Amino acid sequence: MSKPNRTTFIALVVLDEAIQRLRYSGPLKPPEHGVRLALAYLYSITLTKNRDSFDELWRTLMGQGQAHKESFRSTWAGTQFAGICREVGVAQDIDLGAALAKATSDRPS
Repeated sequence: MSKPNRTTFIALVVLDEAIQRLRYSGPLKPPEHGVRLALAYLYSITLTKNRDSFDELWRTLMGQGQAHKESFRSTWAGTQFAGICREVGVAQDIDLGAALAKATSDRPS
């Protein structure tokens, strides 16, 4: 596991923000081009080409999939995010969490 390059980090920020929106505002509305692009890019650099976490995160963000209860959706989305991090070889550690939080808070409103 390693530190992500800039493009990978930005894609992870996009997904992290989408999960936060799911948590506070409910399911997202398609087309969500940024989320789709982030998922496609991250899938293109996966180590195993296993799509399960990518597909399930998309379905969960859209309010579909295995996580039917609203209170469980953001937790399930976080589980899929962790799977994506593993798939692209990025350690989901305290440093990544802090960098994602900083990237989100530094973004202009």
